[in-house]
Amino acid sequence: MAAVFFGILGPVCVRLDGRQSIELSGKQSVVLASLLLNVNTTVSRDRLIAALWENAPHSAVSNLQTYVAQLRKALPPGTRLLTRGSGYLLQAGADEVDLLIFDQEVRLARLEAERGEAGAAAERFERALALWRGQPAEGTPLGGDLLARVAEVEERRTETLLDYAEVKLVLGAHKEIIDDLRRLLADQPLRERAWYLLMLAHARAGQRDKALGTYRRARDVLVEELGVEPSKDLQDLQSMILGDGLPPVAPEPRARGICQLPPDIADFVGRQGELAAALEALGPARQRATTSEPAGAESAWIPPTLTVPLCVISGQGGVGKTALAVHIAHHARHDFPDGQLYINLRGGENRPTDPEEALGRFLRALEVDSATVPTGLDQRAELYRAKLANGRYLVVLDDAADEGQLYPLLPGTPGCAVLITSRHRLTGLPAARLIDLPMMPSGEALELLRHLIGADRAAEPSGDADTLVQLCGGLPLAVRIAGAKLAARPHWGLDQLVTRLSDTRSRLRQLSHGSQAVRASLAVGYQGLTPPARRLFRLLGLLEAQDFAAWTAAALLDMPHAEAEDLIEQLVDVRLLDVAGHDPSGQARFRFHDLTRAYARECAETEESENERIAALRRALTAWLALTRQAHVRLCGGHYRLPYGRSPLWSPDPEIVERHVRDPLAWVEAERAGIVTAVGQSAALGADELCWELASSAMHLFETRSFYDEWRATHETALLCTRTSGNLRGQATVLNGLAGLYLARDDMQRCGEVLEEALALFEKAEDRHGHALVLVNLAELHRLQGRYAQALEMYEQATEGVARAGDHGTEIAIMRGVGHIHFNQGRYDLAGPYLRRAVRLADDTGDVRSREFARIILGEIELARGDSAAAAAGFSQAMAYFDTLGFPRGTAYATLGLASARLAQHDLDDAERLLQRALAIYDNVGESLGRARVLFAWAELRRLQSRFDEAVATLTEVIAICQAIPAPRRHGLALRALGDVYREAGDLPAAVDAWQRSLTLLEATSSAEARQVAALIKQHLV
Repeated sequence: MAAVFFGILGPVCVRLDGRQSIELSGKQSVVLASLLLNVNTTVSRDRLIAALWENAPHSAVSNLQTYVAQLRKALPPGTRLLTRGSGYLLQAGADEVDLLIFDQEVRLARLEAERGEAGAAAERFERALALWRGQPAEGTPLGGDLLARVAEVEERRTETLLDYAEVKLVLGAHKEIIDDLRRLLADQPLRERAWYLLMLAHARAGQRDKALGTYRRARDVLVEELGVEPSKDLQDLQSMILGDGLPPVAPEPRARGICQLPPDIADFVGRQGELAAALEALGPARQRATTSEPAGAESAWIPPTLTVPLCVISGQGGVGKTALAVHIAHHARHDFPDGQLYINLRGGENRPTDPEEALGRFLRALEVDSATVPTGLDQRAELYRAKLANGRYLVVLDDAADEGQLYPLLPGTPGCAVLITSRHRLTGLPAARLIDLPMMPSGEALELLRHLIGADRAAEPSGDADTLVQLCGGLPLAVRIAGAKLAARPHWGLDQLVTRLSDTRSRLRQLSHGSQAVRASLAVGYQGLTPPARRLFRLLGLLEAQDFAAWTAAALLDMPHAEAEDLIEQLVDVRLLDVAGHDPSGQARFRFHDLTRAYARECAETEESENERIAALRRALTAWLALTRQAHVRLCGGHYRLPYGRSPLWSPDPEIVERHVRDPLAWVEAERAGIVTAVGQSAALGADELCWELASSAMHLFETRSFYDEWRATHETALLCTRTSGNLRGQATVLNGLAGLYLARDDMQRCGEVLEEALALFEKAEDRHGHALVLVNLAELHRLQGRYAQALEMYEQATEGVARAGDHGTEIAIMRGVGHIHFNQGRYDLAGPYLRRAVRLADDTGDVRSREFARIILGEIELARGDSAAAAAGFSQAMAYFDTLGFPRGTAYATLGLASARLAQHDLDDAERLLQRALAIYDNVGESLGRARVLFAWAELRRLQSRFDEAVATLTEVIAICQAIPAPRRHGLALRALGDVYREAGDLPAAVDAWQRSLTLLEATSSAEARQVAALIKQHLV
């Protein structure tokens, strides 16, 4: 694999093995620049959109997804451009991005300088600065807060230049840095540290007058531009120079300052990407701040300068935010020698720590006498910032409630840095590096468990350690509690705890040990919610669906969608819900962590009455039914073929319905698992009407996408539910749906059995429309098995019931079926009118699926009549439509037709390509009769290629499939084709034998080909 290197310190570039080899479009370059400026940190979708457009278009989300997909394709294999929630993350090693190399070199150079190794430090500074090829992302138009990020990176370069100058002064290279400092001050005349170093360089070079002149110029600029006198450092240096004195060449080592950090965790595991990202974010604060902030210069409520590095670690309760923050802070202690301040702001509790109280504690830690700590928030914030000015402090603000709580606690000078944890994302902080802390990967969680209970115990051959970690859901707090529990009970096997945790109703009770409890951690976030948001959290816990859209919240609470969406966002903000992704319409989908869901359900069972729980759940389930019905209508062109029950519906707002089901197959793609669980929950409630209606409404959606497992699961659940309740019409409808599934899966025997039962139940329920629907399915079964007379009779019997119900969708199916039978019997003049009427009616009703199926049969008629060009045109149109729709079986059917047309045109190469595609689709959906039809055409291809042995083997497989189904007409056609192959191969006895067996089957099915086979036998026996 080629070595990849990313450059952001100048024009964006990507090099492979040292060569610049990848060219990116403008938008791709913006996306890559944004990710590189935040490498190893998730960049939210909103920040990327702001970087791409000043005024984002309506299609911004889908456009961004396109640019990311194009970028992934352009970058070399192995590049770790990952999707994280609603954002993106570029993971890179420390040697793969020039910005990471720069920060690492600068970090090490400063450490060497502090140890007095000035020569080594100078070399490192020089290497770091040599990485810069221009401004960060030069030539790439960035918008949003990424401009501030660019400014922050440039600030780091400037401070590095000054550190380098300071080291060179220590080495005695006074004259070398004078020009560099002059150029810097020409661009940044307010930088007092540069004035200080330039004065010192002149003085050490023996240029006393120039040093004092530099002071005068510095004072003029500061007074004119800012209205302030030079800092005390500059004034002291001027006094020394006037008195022929100078500060020492090498700075005296600083004494270590205060440290309020909790102890680091000895068994800390994983989180290396987040650790690196946080250290990189805090890195700019390593430089020594030289400008002091005048007391009172900044209101406590105004965010401080953007140059103070801020890093926010957010995530749900128990995910390990505090542990990671403390670990990071201990790693970075040497970068902040003046001190590390820490406070728990208790943002998840009902009464978060007041900022004024927090400032009082900080001031006392900073050795301000308690008697002199001022009262009032503004006065304390002013003194606090003044105490931190010119120092290098790390401030750790744990469990923050919101930005308002934080602003008074942020330092005002760039020598300091702030590390924040919160359940909220806190996107309002200026230029903050945001790190979303996900659940711990299973490998890291298993490693943590090994640390807690010992490697030998975790390696038990039963594999219970893996199961235990899985039951903890990647939540570090849960893993720690499980490990502590096992460590306290050395006589327990891991299987004992696994058994206890496997019961979802008692899992939270088991995940408690000593003062630690997952339930208590979740309760903190829950209690901090508003009452409506708490109720939504409880009710969402009633749903079995693994993920869901915001409309479910509206249904559960019986409120408008916009209000419910605001409440669901509150749950996301405090990490009681996760964003699971987006459906094809761009709408967010949400999910619970398993342990959070268990807690929500506990809350619902204790705080909601049984009637309230049932009513809320019914609203959500009937909303699923309302939307599924609408998706069916969009797909099938109307309400046709959809029996209705008596379930009252809770339907979302019309615009929400339109937004979700405008593309019905995208809807079922997103909701198929939700529909299955909704059917199951309806059954559990004893809501038999709702249960069978929901299963029935989803049937054609499942059929189109070949979601056979979901089709089977919903119908088997609904059948048991309706049988238990004695619901005759529901049983019959579900049985008829199961018959369609068995038909699609080539299980003809079971199909016939359930259709006979469904027919009797509809007769008993006196439902003429349902009775007619079963007759149509019976007719289709007879047709496929070659019993054409019975099929035509069934179609005829069904016609009146279908017409009386106004069911045009089933009327189309009848016309198509009758036309297909006439075609199979060679009566093309009779078949055509039926099929053309089906096409017209399908056009009128908007049932485009049925229209294209009818057109395919018309194409088969054209092909049989010898007009392969007209047939190919019809097949191509149907194939394109089914491809666009995403209907695998339809695509395969049309592709097979086009392949047959190409065979007739002797375009064997294209025919083989098309047959390969059709066979792959049928094999993927598991349709054996479709496979047999493709193999039949494949055998014809091999015959035309004179590859007779292969043709015989292929037809032998076709015959076996048709015997198993059974499909007698297709079986007979395969035997006839087998005889043709034997004849051409010179084996006439085998040919006649195959034809005779074929004739028996074709005569039994009244197939048109029977006469042709009889003539062949007569010709070759004479």
